[in-house]
Amino acid sequence: MKISAIIPAAGSGERYSSFKHKLLEEVNGIPVIIHTINAISAVEEIEDIIICASLDLIEKISEEVKKNNVLKVKKIILGGKTRQESVFKGLKELNKLIEPDKKPDFVLIHDGARPLISVDVIKNTILTALEKNACITAVPVKDTIKRVNNLTGEVIETLNRQELWQIQTPQAFRFAEILKAHELFEGENLTDDSALMEKAGYKVFVSEGSYKNIKITTEEDFKIIQAFLF
Repeated sequence: MKISAIIPAAGSGERYSSFKHKLLEEVNGIPVIIHTINAISAVEEIEDIIICASLDLIEKISEEVKKNNVLKVKKIILGGKTRQESVFKGLKELNKLIEPDKKPDFVLIHDGARPLISVDVIKNTILTALEKNACITAVPVKDTIKRVNNLTGEVIETLNRQELWQIQTPQAFRFAEILKAHELFEGENLTDDSALMEKAGYKVFVSEGSYKNIKITTEEDFKIIQAFLF
């Protein structure tokens, strides 16, 4: 059983207003992206990692990977214009391994901007995927959620909070199935890999994650990350 990991790291970070890219911001002298990679590398079941980065980050991430001696990172490739395109490029890179015994059975996909992911959450995601083929990490929503008419501001309905989950990464899938889903819907712009699986007709299951596993989108998010990592 072989498990590989893909880390999409090609986002523009437009909502992060600092002069420095959010993935290169340092906490305890270590860039955010390395905190993320180290968490993935710490899971013994994962054999190798592909990073899909933007052009301006490839060299810098490569330098940091070498500096921090992260041996499981096998390749840093150019990502796409969208997250979906970046992940698809990572999947195709893994599929280039001609020998069938070297291709992964499962692939774990995790956002580069989620450095607070824990080994336990990753392992639980993998275990559920091994049992049920497709697993996403998520947490139950805490707040009441309403559907609202964006034009008038009128509340349409109050949704049942007991059925609502906030989706995170990592997400783990049988490699052949997630590759097929990406092939089927190439060129679309879905922000979540499990949405592709659902659209392709596959069943997807949830493994409970952590409220701490936030994604850095704004500078406020980074300050929260700092507080947890210090």
